[in-house]
Amino acid sequence: MFDGLVSGIMASAVAAVAKEDCITELRLRVGRPLMVYTASSGCAARMSSGLPYTVRNADIERILGLASDFSVYAVNDQLVKGYMARRGIRIGVAGEGVVEKGDVLTMKHISFLTLRIPHQIRDVADGVRGKVFADGEVKNTLVISPPSGGKTTMLRELARIASERYNTLIIDERFEIAAAERGVPTMDVGDCDVVSGVSKAVAYENTIRAMSPQVIVTDELFGRADSNAVGDIVRSGVKVFASLHGRNAESVLSSEAFAALGEVTEVYVVLSAKPRVGTVAEVLDAEEVRRRLAGG
Repeated sequence: MFDGLVSGIMASAVAAVAKEDCITELRLRVGRPLMVYTASSGCAARMSSGLPYTVRNADIERILGLASDFSVYAVNDQLVKGYMARRGIRIGVAGEGVVEKGDVLTMKHISFLTLRIPHQIRDVADGVRGKVFADGEVKNTLVISPPSGGKTTMLRELARIASERYNTLIIDERFEIAAAERGVPTMDVGDCDVVSGVSKAVAYENTIRAMSPQVIVTDELFGRADSNAVGDIVRSGVKVFASLHGRNAESVLSSEAFAALGEVTEVYVVLSAKPRVGTVAEVLDAEEVRRRLAGG
């Protein structure tokens, strides 16, 4: 199950409450029930006795070992950023940080894991592609939703569609969009080029110069620096698909940190977790968002 990261009694307990191809997330907390989430619900994994499966330190250590090929030090650069990646599965980690002069050197006593399981959903962009690819052009698009709202799945499909006509590059800082393993995508992203594990600030500048993309796709914008970088990319003539956490377009653009996005975004795709993760709540053009912000 999940490339062998989950096996034995734990795998049986997970399978007892959800089918593997429906699971979007597992949450492990030492001493607490293992939680299993699908696009529409969440519940505790259960053993054959009917009791919840309680996570042990050994479970955490085993997953960390397998995910790092039993060399956790080799992935320390990822751990200090709060995650690991293994063949398309992003593993969020939490525990005790070792800090020196304000910098996180490593993580120890890791007792909490979140396994994000990627899914390819081919029709997820059907309701928005007419706006994003309109009048023979591709539009700068911002995908907005709360955490775990389906942003990455939407971006992955938009990237695949864009690559049919445009030189498209994915900047996959946390190995989620293309979910590359040893540089090769494990998800179908069409004919996209992919840069994984590199910070956006570095990847933006280097890839525009070296790869000459027409479209850049990236997720999880965070703060003023990322916002300004997107503005710079668009002004260089490259189109951008990006995502960030938020309730709606107005709440995002009313923040000073994301003011630059309002100047360049042409289409806003707002996702909701109801009735299920990835539901398209709104597709707005820039003019409609400006009217709302003005109170019109």
